[in-house]
Amino acid sequence: MRKIAYKFFVCFVTGLIGGILLGCTLMSTLVSYRIDKYHEEIMLLKTRIEESDAKYNKLKESFDSMNKKKFLVSDIQVFLIFKGNEEDDFDKMQLEKYIKDRYQDLLWKEVKSIDMDLVVKLVDEDIYRIENKNYRLGVNRVLISDVFKIWVTVKKID
Repeated sequence: MRKIAYKFFVCFVTGLIGGILLGCTLMSTLVSYRIDKYHEEIMLLKTRIEESDAKYNKLKESFDSMNKKKFLVSDIQVFLIFKGNEEDDFDKMQLEKYIKDRYQDLLWKEVKSIDMDLVVKLVDEDIYRIENKNYRLGVNRVLISDVFKIWVTVKKID
C-alpha cells in the first residue's frame, strides 16, 4: 500500500511541476507576443508624431514669410515596392522614416523651385542597413504637387 501511495505522490508532483512549467511557457509566449505588438504600435505612433511636429514647425516658419499665391509642398508620402522577398513591418517603418527624413527639407517649399534631378538622386541607388540586413533603394517614380509622393523599389542584398 505504501509503494502505491509513494508512486501516486511522485506522479502527482511530476504532473504538477510539468503543468507549472507548461503554463509559464505559454504565458510568457503570450505576453511577449503582445509586447511586440505594442512596441510596433508605439514605433508607428512615434514616427507619426515626429512627422507632425516637423510639418507644424515648417508651417509655422513659412507663415511668417509665405506669399499666399505660392504652391507649396505640404506633405510627404512614401510608397515602398519590395522586390522578390517578403516585407518586414519593422524594416518597412524604418525605411519609410529614413526616406521621409531625407526629404524633410522639401516641406513648405515652392513646387517650382524644386529640382527633380536632385530629388531623385537623394535616395536613388542608396544602400540602407537595418541590423544585419542591407537594402538597396531605387526611385521608381516621383510626383510633386501639394503632396510629394515617391515610389521606391526596395531590394534586399544578400
